[in-house]
Formats: sequence, structure tokens, C-alpha cells
Amino acid sequence: MADPAHSRRLFVLLAGLLLAGAGLLRFAQIDRRLLHADEAVQAYQTWQLLRGDGYTYDPDDKHGPFLYYAAAGLAKISGQTPATLTVAKFRTVTLLAGLGTLALLLSAAPRLGRTATLIGTTLLAIAPLAVIYDTYFVQEAWFSFFTWALFFATLRLIDRPTLPTALIVGIIAGLMQATKETSVLHFTALSGALLIVRPWREIGRLVPRLLIAFLAASVVYVIFYSAFFTHSAGLTDGLRAYFNYAQRAAGSPHDQPWFYYGAILWPHTQGGIHWGEPLLLLGALGGAILAFSPQANPTHRALAAFTATLLLIYSLIPYKTPWLLLTPYAGLALLAGLGAAHSARWLPEKIGRFTPAFFGLALVLTGAWRAGPALGRYANDSRSPYLYQPTSPDLTRLVTTLETQALDKKIAVISPDHAWPLPWYLRDRATVGYFTTPPQNLTAYDMVLLDSRLNLPPPAAATAFGLRPDILLWSAPR
Repeated sequence: MADPAHSRRLFVLLAGLLLAGAGLLRFAQIDRRLLHADEAVQAYQTWQLLRGDGYTYDPDDKHGPFLYYAAAGLAKISGQTPATLTVAKFRTVTLLAGLGTLALLLSAAPRLGRTATLIGTTLLAIAPLAVIYDTYFVQEAWFSFFTWALFFATLRLIDRPTLPTALIVGIIAGLMQATKETSVLHFTALSGALLIVRPWREIGRLVPRLLIAFLAASVVYVIFYSAFFTHSAGLTDGLRAYFNYAQRAAGSPHDQPWFYYGAILWPHTQGGIHWGEPLLLLGALGGAILAFSPQANPTHRALAAFTATLLLIYSLIPYKTPWLLLTPYAGLALLAGLGAAHSARWLPEKIGRFTPAFFGLALVLTGAWRAGPALGRYANDSRSPYLYQPTSPDLTRLVTTLETQALDKKIAVISPDHAWPLPWYLRDRATVGYFTTPPQNLTAYDMVLLDSRLNLPPPAAATAFGLRPDILLWSAPR
């Protein structure tokens, strides 16, 4: 019989090695992809905050304030200035969230089982989707971390409804909302999952503690959306954002069919390259079935119900991007680990004793095999299903040209969306104007950058530079 203390030490050792390996893999990836348009928007706002311009929440087209304050705070602690900020330093902020999520899931081993947790967390550690968006300066890595922190904190509150736990639940929920307004979708999925796996009477007895959690979340909301008590209008703007997002729930250029997320993981060919993670889906299905068997515990059932509900909600909403899959992907990885760890239940004893190790190893090896091209040759390639409208490597050539040949020129950027991430690279230049249509005083500018989406004839003697897939910037002197 295995020594429990020895088993714990072995688990801690393996967990430490896993976190170290995941950290090295993510650090190696931190500069593999060019700055995405969405990353540039977040970086620009953080840069403004750090240089003393303050922060004002925009309910029309921005997410919550947490990421900006977290990045600016870490920059100040580490002695960074607006002039020394780099893309790698921004991405380190979200990398911390990704490693935090892995550590959080590993800490759930007493609830999920050590073998299942190790296999599932390993799958997440090497998953291209997780590696990529843990090194993207967007909200999703922190949003995923807070979501899973809330999941396990809420389960603890149900088991032990103490005041400190209620406060922790409320603070985490407040930070989730301060990260992304779409936290309401995760709250809905979590509530639905808990009602599936817990009797109504157990939830009902938590009402006093949930009220305390709500008050704690409200305090966090006030702190962040008021810009630390300097902008009271942000409190109503934070609520008004929900009406804006509801109106834009459909009809966006980012609308995708309901099966979009399943298609990312299902075997398919994109741009002549084979993709897909069928073994992960198979393992997750097995884990979900086992979660509702008599041998499973309430945490297993809550995990399966939460993951399935979250996937259903995101599939029904027309607006879709690959990074929105990050949180439910962590659930799929844990369910696959659960399926692998208990795969022997469906087989004869002589064969079944080797099945968990075999299936777990197969999951990890196939995951690593799929990660190779996604994180290597196709790390910044639109043929990768994990990427979404990546910035063209050709933009580097344009930025170099502007830095070497147009330092003293006035530039007019004519683009439907300001040609992000270009404004980040031109952030220190006061002689740049941004327009959605050609301005009347265009002759006042020395150089024009014209977005091909406007369907206007390129200027004479123009040079084409790639911006994003199928989008060009025509550059021409005046």
C-alpha cells in the first residue's frame, strides 16, 4: 500500500516541475507573435494610465479596468516607465495569470483526485490555446483565473459557509466583473451548475453569506469603476455597458456559427494544415460521463455541469473569438484528466490496471504533437485555428519605414478602426491623425496610410503593407 506522505511529496514534486515547464514554455513564446490589434488597445490604455493621463471607463467599446490597473501597478513596482514598456513586459502580466490558473487547478487535487488533476493540468499547460492566450495582453487569461478561483471558492462556501469564505467569493466575483463585463455569463453558468449538483435547500441556506459576498463584490466594483474614487460617472457607465453589449449581441463582424468552438477542436484541415484535438474531446466526454456516475463526487459533477453550461452559452452567442474558449477549455482538460484517471472502470482488471497511464500518456503526447506546429511554424499564421486576425509580419516593415524615413512627417491614417496595432507604434508622435474617411485637409499631411477595407483607389506611387489577413495599408507620400 502506498505511503500517503510519499504520494503527497511526489505530487508536489510533479506539480512543481509542471509549473516550471509551463513557465518556460510560455516565456519562450512571449515574443513569437506580433502585437495583436486588441493587445495594442490594452497596451495603449495602460501606457496612458502609467504616464499620468488617468483612466476613464468606456462602456461602448472597452472591457473592465482591472487589466490596466494590474499592468500599470506591476510596471511601477518593477520600476518601469512609459518609455521602457515593451510588448514582452505587457504579456508577462497575463502570463502570471496563466501560471496562476495552473497552480489553482493543481491545488484542487483533493477534490478532483491527484492523477486526474495532474493529467488535466498537464494538458492545459501544453495546450496551444492556453499558451497563446496566456501570452496575449488581453483580459482572457485573468478572466479565466478569476473564474476558476470563483468556482472552487464557491464550492468551499457550500461546504463551509464561513464569513471569510463569503468575503473571498465576493472579492473574486468583483474582480471578475472588473476584468470583463461578460462575467455575467460565467455567473449564470456557475449558478446553473450548482443548482444541478446541489439541492435547492443547500443553496437556500447560503443566502446570508451570498449577501455578504455581493456586498464585497460591490465594493470592488466601486473601487475599479470609479477609477479609485476619482470618476463617479464610471459607476453608471459600468452598468450601462450591459445594455450596449446586449444591443450588439448579433450582427457583429465577429459573428460565427454555433459550432465554431467545436470546430476548432474537431479534426479538420485549415489552409492545407491538419488540426484538431479529438483525443481531448474523447477524454472529456468520458470524464463528463464518469462525473455523473455513483463513484464521482459533487466537485466532479459541478465541473462537468459548469463546463458544459459555459460551452453551451458561448456557442449560442453569435459573437465568437478563439480566446473566449480559454475558460471552458480548462474544464475540458480537467474532465479529460478525470476520464483518463478512471478509464480502467470500463475494462477488465488485467487490462484496466495499465489504462490510466496509457490513456494519460496518449493525451499528453498527442497534445504536445499538436502544440508543435501551433507554437512553432504557425505561431503567427492565420492558418492556425487558435489565432484570430493576427497582425501581418509585414507591419514590422511599415513601422521600420516610418521610423527611419518619416520621423518628421505628418501622417494621415485613414482606416475604419485606426489600423490597430499601428497607433501603439506611433504613440509618441503628435503629428499623426486618424480618420475613418479622407479628411478635407488631406493636403496638410506629408504621408497617407490608406486601409484597403475602404475600397478607395490607392494613392499614386503607393506601397502596400500587410496589416491583417486580407487587409492592406497603402502608404504613399503627398
